[in-house]
Amino acid sequence: MTASAETDHDASSALAPGRADAIAASFARQGMMQTLGARIERVVRGEVELSMPWSDAVTQQHGFFHGGAVGALADTACGYAALSVVADGEAGLTAEYKINLLSPAQGERLVAVARVLKPGRTLVVAQGDVFAEQDGRRKQVATMLMTLCVVRTLDHV
Repeated sequence: MTASAETDHDASSALAPGRADAIAASFARQGMMQTLGARIERVVRGEVELSMPWSDAVTQQHGFFHGGAVGALADTACGYAALSVVADGEAGLTAEYKINLLSPAQGERLVAVARVLKPGRTLVVAQGDVFAEQDGRRKQVATMLMTLCVVRTLDHV
């Protein structure tokens, strides 16, 4: 797994030094993501992309990705997008979310792309879009709108 830290020329949009490594270390401690076989594909300030391969372990009775797996991937992507913008020693914890399942999630893998819509000192609002990939094509299967509460962390993120 590689969490690449992409930056552009605007210093306010650059990922804080060490933040990509902190996100990767935190992600590695997530038992749920390990169980689902998820991985980090990309990390930039305010945006994170995760993927999960299809397997029998993440399906529902019709063979589609289970809505719970779709939601878990979007939730986690939004959380790490928030972590990419908060200060050192802070994290974003999910306070609420709404997910719309737009289409059966059928494909070789899922990709969740989450971006921060509104960073803040106490609340962060993020959106996560989930796509099913099949034969090199992407189809959007879900969208999530999330509010995260910014909290101080006492140890690691």
